[in-house]
Amino acid sequence: MHCYECSLVNESREAVAICHHCSAALCEKHLYEVSDPVTEVYPLMRTVVLPKKARLLLCGRCKTALAQRQSRCEDWAGVER
Repeated sequence: MHCYECSLVNESREAVAICHHCSAALCEKHLYEVSDPVTEVYPLMRTVVLPKKARLLLCGRCKTALAQRQSRCEDWAGVER
């Protein structure tokens, strides 16, 4: 299998992973590894973030798109309702 991102610019590299979000095949050059917090919900809807994080492999487009959701939440953090 070949990297989808490389194929867009008429290059050919072998894929080493699949994007977790969009399932595009990715080479080492176009692969992003991010930490994914693992949570557990306890009684009374208390969510706890566990100490070890999972690995999440993403393409550049999905990484950017998912980061905007996080930054949007940070923008609203100080706003009263």
